[in-house]
Amino acid sequence: MASEPQPTRGPIPSPAPTAAGPAPTAPASAPGAPAAASSGQVLAHAEDWLALVASVGLKGPVRELAAHSAFCGHQDGVLQLSLPDSFDHLRSDGLVRQLAQALAGPLGAPPQIRFESARAHAGDTLHARTERERGQRQSEAESAFLSDPVVSRLVQQGATVLTESIRPLDDH
Repeated sequence: MASEPQPTRGPIPSPAPTAAGPAPTAPASAPGAPAAASSGQVLAHAEDWLALVASVGLKGPVRELAAHSAFCGHQDGVLQLSLPDSFDHLRSDGLVRQLAQALAGPLGAPPQIRFESARAHAGDTLHARTERERGQRQSEAESAFLSDPVVSRLVQQGATVLTESIRPLDDH
C-alpha cells in the first residue's frame, strides 16, 4: 500500500501512471535519461524560474500558486519551491499537479514539486517582482506628469493634482 503525499510537504508525483508499467524507476522519461531530459530547460537560478512562470501562460489559481512561489532549486526532475504560509491554501494536490503538467513541456517532463518552509531570504517571486515593477512605473508616471510644464503652470495658479488619478500609459 503506497502512502499518498501530503499537499503541504514532500514530493508531489507527476501525473504519469502509477500502476503497471514496464519501467517503474523511470517515470515519464526516456530510458537512461534524467527526469529533466536534455530536451527540456534546466532551472539554475530564480531568474530562470521567473521567466518560465511568466512564459507558460498559467491562469487562475495555478498562476497564483506559481506567482507566489519562490525558487529554491531544480535538480534531477525535482523542483523545490518555497511558498509563504499565508498562501498555503494554494498548495492543494490538484493545483500542484496542474502546475507540474504546465511545466512539463518546457522542462521535458512533469517535475516533482516539493515545497520547503518559507525562507526569509528565498528568491524573488513573480508576484513580488510584478508589484515592485508596477510601483516603479507608477512613480515614473507621477514624476513625468508633475514635471510637465503645463501641469507645473496650473499648480502655480492654484490647481491640485490628485496623484492617485495618475496612471502609467501601459496600465489601461
